[in-house]
Amino acid sequence: MGRFRDLWASGKFEIKEKAQFEEFRKQEAVDLMQELSPDALKSKRGAETGRWLSSLVPESAIQAQQPRETTGSSAFEEIISWMDKLFKQFSELTYEFNKSAVGTDLLISYEKPQVHEKKSDEVWYKPVTKTYQGRLTTRQWALVIRGRDAKISIFLLPAGMLIAFNSDQVSEEEVAPFMEVIHTPAGVWTISGETAPEETIPHLAKEILGDLIRVSSGVMSDSELFDAHDQNPTLGENLAVGFERKAPATVTPSAMAPDTSVNAEEMHVSDACDIVDGIVELELKALYEKATKILPGSPDAGDVRRQISAVETFRIKMMDAFEEFTRNTQGVKEPAKRPAPELAGQPKPGSPH
Repeated sequence: MGRFRDLWASGKFEIKEKAQFEEFRKQEAVDLMQELSPDALKSKRGAETGRWLSSLVPESAIQAQQPRETTGSSAFEEIISWMDKLFKQFSELTYEFNKSAVGTDLLISYEKPQVHEKKSDEVWYKPVTKTYQGRLTTRQWALVIRGRDAKISIFLLPAGMLIAFNSDQVSEEEVAPFMEVIHTPAGVWTISGETAPEETIPHLAKEILGDLIRVSSGVMSDSELFDAHDQNPTLGENLAVGFERKAPATVTPSAMAPDTSVNAEEMHVSDACDIVDGIVELELKALYEKATKILPGSPDAGDVRRQISAVETFRIKMMDAFEEFTRNTQGVKEPAKRPAPELAGQPKPGSPH
């Protein structure tokens, strides 16, 4: 199915009037995700993660991470700061990776994390839970990074489950994170008990982005997890080497035209959105093909990145609008509102292009 048809199907996990049927559908999706998720990913993501990252950072940097007491609110601010640094790395990595992924299902959409607030009506004083969440998605898989309650949880799940997952209908007990970064009461970041200072973030960003690429490309080899890396893991060389490289596709105006042979009377809204999404995908491929031919720092480099950002912004706004349509049509509970995302490759005001 198409991206939007998958989202429409995932929204059906929420319908309460068909509870028995939908419970079956939900469990079917969870079972599918557990079947598709490589066991190697979770088994390697224990203490080995922290040890590997610690080995890449000098002892002096680990000692320099000074413990400091934090309150609940300041711990959440620390989560935002840590995740922003992680997603800054993702922004550059996805832009460069997408140049090689043109013409494949591995083209990565980047969505900067935003604050989500959820009020609980089950307690008389209606407490508000704050979550900081962002994601990277390929055609079939999503890497979701969620900061909440002094920890950052990293999930890998089928992209078609995003509506159900974001609405908490598929819980973290059913879809457990494969990695957690903990902010201790003393103010120190750890992964499985190992100290993880900010200097580890660039290495961690490459590692977990590599996980998304490996799973999306159907290649998940133990040899690619940690032990094959040197101190400078590089996507496509010693990290996520299993993804299929293809020559950039040549996109012509006729190739971007929608299929007029489709019978509109038999179409669903999701089908129409999938047609538009296909045209957007072709436009992105054309832009990334152009980006591969431009030298970094050249006058045209900034213009191409702005065009890519504009197309990605349109695609994510279309996705958000369709998710809202799905929730309203199918009776899905409304998640917290969030501002418009900042996208990969989008130059910041005043920054060099």
